[in-house]
Amino acid sequence: MQKEQLSAYMDGEQVETDLIDALLRDEELQASWHSFHTVRSVMRKESAVFLGADFTAKMADLIELEDVKKVDVIAVSQPEPEDAHNSVFMQKLKAFFAPMTQVAVAAGVCLVAVLGVQSFNNKNDASNLPETPVLQTLPFNNAVQEVSYNAPSKDTLTSDQLEKKSRRIGAMLQNYELQRRMHSDALDVSSSQVR
Repeated sequence: MQKEQLSAYMDGEQVETDLIDALLRDEELQASWHSFHTVRSVMRKESAVFLGADFTAKMADLIELEDVKKVDVIAVSQPEPEDAHNSVFMQKLKAFFAPMTQVAVAAGVCLVAVLGVQSFNNKNDASNLPETPVLQTLPFNNAVQEVSYNAPSKDTLTSDQLEKKSRRIGAMLQNYELQRRMHSDALDVSSSQVR
């Protein structure tokens, strides 16, 4: 209680005369008075603090005498990366974001297509273009393809299928040539008889 009143007296507040008498008689209060003034001077940067010549030696002794406390490390079990990828939360998160990702990819492709068509149309002569821009929505082969990462590739042909297809086309062409020759001979014979 006396130290609080002593601090208030230093701040310029009015205190009882009993505190002043105790300050003159008590050495502990005088030491507190001195330390309070030192702290105030340092905080106000009024004077430099004198640490003394043996300050570093005292501090080294205090550090050596200080007890070192050992803290047991508590092992917290962390999931492995494989476990984290296979967790139920991650599976639900992937299932939640997969449709949004597909929509985002489709929107990006549409944006590129629209901007590509517009920039292509801007390069052409202005007299050939209609007054309102027209967006061609069908691709060149007139077939719409699915836009998805996991869309089945049902229309892609393997090398064996391509070879069979080219053989069938070759056989059809040979058959056509044979029929044309046969009919051309018949036409030549009938046209020579008419003349």
